[in-house]
Amino acid sequence: MESVHGHELMRWLGANGPLPREAVLQGAAGTFGEDCRFHTCSLSDLDASALVDFLVSKGKIAEGARGLYLAMQPCDH
Repeated sequence: MESVHGHELMRWLGANGPLPREAVLQGAAGTFGEDCRFHTCSLSDLDASALVDFLVSKGKIAEGARGLYLAMQPCDH
């Protein structure tokens, strides 16, 4: 199974957010596949929920009154 870089989910959220967490997870499944795995520069084999948790912990995604939104643009590497 191919792994998708977390930047792709960030780009998707930037184009579609802010959204409630559940809508982000449903959108990830619809866009990247139900069983998609994600990786970042430092982690691998993440499901969408674990990726969102990681990106929130790093301040790349934030949560506001309307849901999750892109807080930082993904780098281009």
